[in-house]
Amino acid sequence: QTVGRYQLRGAKTFASGAGQVSRALLTAALPDKKGWQMLLLPTDQQAPTLDRRFWQPLGMRATASFRAQFDGLELGYQDLIGQANDYYQQPWFGGGATRFAAVQLGGAAAVLDETRRFLRRQQRTDDPFQRQRLGEMLTLHEAGQQWLRGAAEHAALPAAAGTEPVAPARQAAIGAYANLVRTATEEICLTTLRLAERSVGARGLLQPEPFERLHRDLTHYLRQPAPDAALADAGRFALASDKPAYQLFQVPAGK
Repeated sequence: QTVGRYQLRGAKTFASGAGQVSRALLTAALPDKKGWQMLLLPTDQQAPTLDRRFWQPLGMRATASFRAQFDGLELGYQDLIGQANDYYQQPWFGGGATRFAAVQLGGAAAVLDETRRFLRRQQRTDDPFQRQRLGEMLTLHEAGQQWLRGAAEHAALPAAAGTEPVAPARQAAIGAYANLVRTATEEICLTTLRLAERSVGARGLLQPEPFERLHRDLTHYLRQPAPDAALADAGRFALASDKPAYQLFQVPAGK
């Protein structure tokens, strides 16, 4: 660190959009050990060194999440975003899991739609077992939509919440519900994939049919950090309260 300037040191794996975005949002430890700071790196002016060999995934091969090396790049105070540790503020950090859950459910919806298309094209819509599987998949799809609507309702905060801290009880409720959403979403997606496999059979899993790619992409994206800890945290939330189940997440905005 020099007066008014910071020099970056280190690397980041899973650098989403590497080589494509011109403004990279990063977190880095401050030299005074006050915590982690968000910053905006203008990669069109200072480009990190990218290691494309890192990204050899099972799925999502069309994306760019390389390893990026930032040693020697410099930033000024104007490139810092917020205060130290703002990135980890709750409920925004933990509650943000609903964002990737929505993407995962979108992948499951694509699998459902392609299964319907395939069966209609193969003229197998009168098969009672296929109808049963499609009914199960549609039930799962609608369950996922309800989970997302519930997450939106629980996360809805008054306008002042952007400048005022969220009360601890409300933080806990939003975080626990988000953990339930991501847990339920994983089960919905995995079951949808299993049902689709049985519906389309080996023929449907051959290229150029899209199932092979959709299966790999969704399977890979479902691997988000700490799924067991997320479910355990939701259980901890339930055990810490003496409310009946239907009131567990009913926390007034000011409490």
